[in-house]
Amino acid sequence: MLHALAARIVVGVIAALGTLRLGTGLYAYKVTEALERPEYTVIQTLPGGVEIRRYEPYLIAETIVDGVGFREPTGQGFKACAGYIFGKNTKQKGWFGSSTTSEEGSNAVKMAMTAPVRVSGESPPSLQGGSNCEQDTASMRKTKVSFVIGSKYSLKTAPKPLDKNVKIRQVPAHTLAVKKFSGPPPNDKRVQKERVKLEQVLVAAGETPPGPEQETLVYGYHDPFITPNFLRRNEVALVISGSV
Repeated sequence: MLHALAARIVVGVIAALGTLRLGTGLYAYKVTEALERPEYTVIQTLPGGVEIRRYEPYLIAETIVDGVGFREPTGQGFKACAGYIFGKNTKQKGWFGSSTTSEEGSNAVKMAMTAPVRVSGESPPSLQGGSNCEQDTASMRKTKVSFVIGSKYSLKTAPKPLDKNVKIRQVPAHTLAVKKFSGPPPNDKRVQKERVKLEQVLVAAGETPPGPEQETLVYGYHDPFITPNFLRRNEVALVISGSV
């Protein structure tokens, strides 16, 4: 009897924790869905969850980190960009927007979160047909990590980063081929797999896909810890040649 009662209690606790976890995840999902995102127009819908989108210009806070890939090298970049958004910055001279006192001083501005987090780079050469680790090391390049800056700011009014490795720049209007998929933040193998699928869809639609030398864009719209994997939105994208 005691063993059966203990088992029922354990099952009940696990069920309660699962319900709490799901409820918290759903709340996080709804909050993220309400965040500002860059404006775009879907100009064509293709099979396999692929869209051709025309983006309006927008601002980003960007940093460049060592290494090739889309998950492992990005932690440092994410931390730097998040620091900028949450107050590691200073108001530009002559701008009288709202400010808050922080460890960086009274000129620090806490900015609203936006989506997505952008990662731009290359898959390791071994996933592109490279043969060994030496080739990977010899071909090491940089990975760019960036946060979107809200549309209320311009290049003249966006706070200046205190971290010298964070730069503010405007992304010009451009056209993207985008493939959507759910799941956790994708590793390099998953990114390369989704890029190949995206290129195949473009070819089937009579489009000329960008060459292998073009960087892959990876967009993440939800937090990597709380939002359930089946609700988490990821995208792999390629800039359409000549669209910028």
